[in-house]
Amino acid sequence: MLSSEKDIQAVIEQYLRLLEQRKLLVYIKNNSGALKTERGSFLRFGKAGSPDFLIFLSEGKTIHLEVKNHRGRQTESQNQYQKQVESLGHQYYVARSLKELIEFLDF
Repeated sequence: MLSSEKDIQAVIEQYLRLLEQRKLLVYIKNNSGALKTERGSFLRFGKAGSPDFLIFLSEGKTIHLEVKNHRGRQTESQNQYQKQVESLGHQYYVARSLKELIEFLDF
């Protein structure tokens, strides 16, 4: 069993890449955070609370996928993001393993 979110994300990304190669979906690995510049300020990127992956399926279906390990919990900004996208009719899913994602996608 993979225990770190980073390891789980890596395995999930390999799986999504395979599905994309089969033309079953398109995905984006979504990064957010900040980098310290040479001047000591921070360059922020991404949207706070946004998920680890955006998955685009046929018929306009979009899944916002957050990856957590078995102990991981969503932050408040992630909860807010989830509420916003679900209010617009999008799906938001938290996967704690590749197996969970495979069962959820049901290809």
